[in-house]
Amino acid sequence: MIKKYFLSNLLLMLLLNILIKPIWIFFIDRNVQLTVGHEAYGLYSALASLSIIFNILLDFGITNYNNKNLAADTSSLQTAMPNMIVTKLMLSLVYLFIVMLAGLFLGYTSHALYLLLLLAFIQLLNSFLQYLRSNVSAHHDFKIDSVLSVADKIIMIGICGFLLFHEDYKKIFILEWFIYAQIIAYACSILLSVTIIIRRYSGIHFKHISMAEMKGVFRSSIPYAVLILLMGAYMRSDMLMLERMEGSLQSSLYVQAFRILDAVNMMGFLFAGILLPMFARMISKAMPVSELLRTSNNIMLSVSLGIMAHSLIYGQDIMNLLYHDGSSAMHWIYGLVISAFPAYCLMYSYSTLLTAKGKIQLLIYIALLGTVTSILSNLILIPYLQARGAAWTALFVQWLLAFIYMVACIRIFNLKLSLIWPLKFIGLFGLLLMLNLLLKNLSIGLYVSLPVNLLSFIVLVYLIRLWDMNLLKGMLKQYKSPA
Repeated sequence: MIKKYFLSNLLLMLLLNILIKPIWIFFIDRNVQLTVGHEAYGLYSALASLSIIFNILLDFGITNYNNKNLAADTSSLQTAMPNMIVTKLMLSLVYLFIVMLAGLFLGYTSHALYLLLLLAFIQLLNSFLQYLRSNVSAHHDFKIDSVLSVADKIIMIGICGFLLFHEDYKKIFILEWFIYAQIIAYACSILLSVTIIIRRYSGIHFKHISMAEMKGVFRSSIPYAVLILLMGAYMRSDMLMLERMEGSLQSSLYVQAFRILDAVNMMGFLFAGILLPMFARMISKAMPVSELLRTSNNIMLSVSLGIMAHSLIYGQDIMNLLYHDGSSAMHWIYGLVISAFPAYCLMYSYSTLLTAKGKIQLLIYIALLGTVTSILSNLILIPYLQARGAAWTALFVQWLLAFIYMVACIRIFNLKLSLIWPLKFIGLFGLLLMLNLLLKNLSIGLYVSLPVNLLSFIVLVYLIRLWDMNLLKGMLKQYKSPA
């Protein structure tokens, strides 16, 4: 029953994001990069990474803390929300000050600092949106959360699509327009989220504001804040370090290779958004989590290995299709980056389970290891290998942490893993890799290889029994039912 509930709610979220976010990434974000040029976009990506690294000052772990605790007790929303909103407003002022101070310290020009301020404001709005969405997902209204997860992208696609594909505006398109569109989109999504929360759950009554409550939220969120800061450092410092050490061009090239990972990684992020409140509620009721954990891994890890197997063989074709001038260096960078995707999927499952269990101190130690390893590796490899050095670092760090998260969960939850289970994934990857090598040797093009891979993948996951046809049928019936 838990698996059917999990999958039925996941279906709409995946469908919406599969339809909307690739349009944003490949038709909008990619065209912005091609329109404004590598130098401007490389600077943009570095500044965006800087604003994301300090993002934790905006939230201080409040969103994760709220999602976990509200899922266990939804009655606390009315008193908790106003205190959290005021706390986030105060943190926002601190965040803006620290980000601009960091920009000055790194020696950015006045124009770059203006862009940084705008990008910091985008992170501010995004942080509020994520917090508001956590109130929806904590109530297990995942279908509403699904709509909210793409609302901002739909608005951005509308605005940027008009500017990028209208002949008059495309000629004079500048990076600032791209940033302004994001600000408008996030503001509209926040307004929609607030309206839904007020109408469905509770009004926002600021009479409940209490300094004692805010201090309690702040103290309880500190461990989550440290964790997210460290995670942001080891996941985003590579682009910033690459731009500062080797220039905007290398940073922009790295973003080109990273873009597909960013697109497919939304699957893991969406899974984690659903898994956290479900794990939290199951743990609070002393329910076993192994079945849900295995189901999420069977889906995410198998999909990621399928994408990796195709990308390793057809990477050059993919880069040429997207950028028309994809060099062999781009192919290598993309191959390294996409090979980290299965590790991300493992981390989304196991780190989310540890978060729901409240093992924040352990998560902080793991994230600290990842941060130190990432920064030191990038300092050594970037001067010699440039963007490829950052890609090697990302690959090594993500797989290292994925393995540590998995071992920690096995010990803490006393999970039973049979030898056959990992062998199924190895077999799936090996068969798909051989299939793509065969297709490539037969000179089968990219467009034909995609449906062949999809069909072969679906057949294999059911033959190997990583996916359950009966479970899928039950989930679809549940999803179609009036309830």
